[in-house]
Amino acid sequence: MNLKNRMLKMTTVAAVVFSFIACEDDFETIGSDVIGEPGFNAELYDEAEITASTFKYGPVQTNNTQLNLLGVYQDPVFGTQEASVLTSLMLTNSNPSFGNEPVLDSVVLSIPFFSREVSVGDSTEFKLDSIYGEGPIKLTITESNFYLNNFDPETNFEKSQKYYSNMEPRILSNLTSNVLLEVGSFSPSNEPIVEYSVDSAGEADTLSLGPAIRLHLNKQFFQTKILDKGGSSELLNQNNFKDYFRGIYINADQVNNEGTMMLLNLLHENAGIVLYYTTNLPDVRDTDDDGDEEELVEARRSYKLNFGTPKVNTFQQEMPDFTGEDDLYLKGGEGSMAVIELFSGPDADGNGVSDQLEALREMDWLINEANLIFHVNRDLAEDLDEPERVYIYDLDNNRVLYDYQLNAMQESNPVKPISVHLPPLTQDENGNGLSYKVRLTNHINNIVNKDSANVRLGLAVSQNVSLTTSSALLQQDEVVKRVPAASVITPEATVLYGPNAEDVEKRLKLNIYYTEPKN
Repeated sequence: MNLKNRMLKMTTVAAVVFSFIACEDDFETIGSDVIGEPGFNAELYDEAEITASTFKYGPVQTNNTQLNLLGVYQDPVFGTQEASVLTSLMLTNSNPSFGNEPVLDSVVLSIPFFSREVSVGDSTEFKLDSIYGEGPIKLTITESNFYLNNFDPETNFEKSQKYYSNMEPRILSNLTSNVLLEVGSFSPSNEPIVEYSVDSAGEADTLSLGPAIRLHLNKQFFQTKILDKGGSSELLNQNNFKDYFRGIYINADQVNNEGTMMLLNLLHENAGIVLYYTTNLPDVRDTDDDGDEEELVEARRSYKLNFGTPKVNTFQQEMPDFTGEDDLYLKGGEGSMAVIELFSGPDADGNGVSDQLEALREMDWLINEANLIFHVNRDLAEDLDEPERVYIYDLDNNRVLYDYQLNAMQESNPVKPISVHLPPLTQDENGNGLSYKVRLTNHINNIVNKDSANVRLGLAVSQNVSLTTSSALLQQDEVVKRVPAASVITPEATVLYGPNAEDVEKRLKLNIYYTEPKN
């Protein structure tokens, strides 16, 4: 016991408040109200040996994410990221009819921003969300001849096709000469959109919509490509159309070393390309009261092409090399994450379990709470767009931890989901990030008291911690083969102190609060 006592340095906690969630007979308890009760000692154990390092993962699968990045992001630590989108298109309805001699009036591409209404004095205005940066970008939209498969032909179409973030050269080599639009300087606007549409009876209608990308495309191209093909085999069904019009590439470039990155949902109901046209249709309502319902009269109509799937995000992303355990660099996109091993000390008997963990397993502890504390390196993260949340998961099995599952089942905060397991970033009075606390009570309890496997953990930035799907890596590591999809769709980044940081007080630590019966 002397050796164990030396290994298990304990610090008495004067007062710690915990919440009781599960039954006392089961060590799957998050928290307890036994602290300070007669017959119990309240203790803090913070000497767990931790190994952590930064893993830069390179090209990543991007055709399995619902949301996409578009734009240019200037990062003072990680460099410049450019994000473009290749998307297929879909007919609203197969074999559309455009009437007699349809003439295109305008073609409008729309992609809504994430936004919310806020009160400003006596009025309201829109505030844009998920917009990073304030500089203009250049946008070029071109017809693509790259056919996007849903299933991989190399697997006899039995497995889903994977497309990766580094495939821009292949896309560029398959673009046609049809440039649909080129905007030399584009910046997001929070102004609402007023949309004019025509109903099935030909009546004009006005809609007020939230802020969006709204761009006028080449009319002649769509006149020839779509309207002049009414009734043809090319527009007969979705399969024919997908082969005929294989998609568009929305390419973003930087302007004057500035930029803005936008998170967009191309599958939003208001996203797509709308063709406004004038045609001649039978006067079935006899609008001129001449009794002739078969004569042709001029009518205004519209037809929408939806963005389809697959769609692919391409990244041009600078990433420096990171070494050592002093700092952990987390970056979204084609970025980096942290690989963490708890209780990683010597293993004298070679059984795959560290001596420290074996000693802990012999202690009769009721673990009330366990937290990993990550302090932000403010010297390096000063000018970064820091993520509000980070996401930790079982890296060996590519799945969420038990604490995540319990938090999801007991969820009571739809605005900040999974906030017990993954609380938001702690900030100072100026909004600067100070630390992230990740609660691992059940995970640690299962390792210590139930002999569960001490799996490696992955830590990544996250655009949405409710999103638990993952994306494959093109160059798979022995340990890391997939990364959280929610990390792929954000440009955010942070730098955290590692377990060997020079500043001892800010080193990565695992704090285990526990109680044990008095002898």
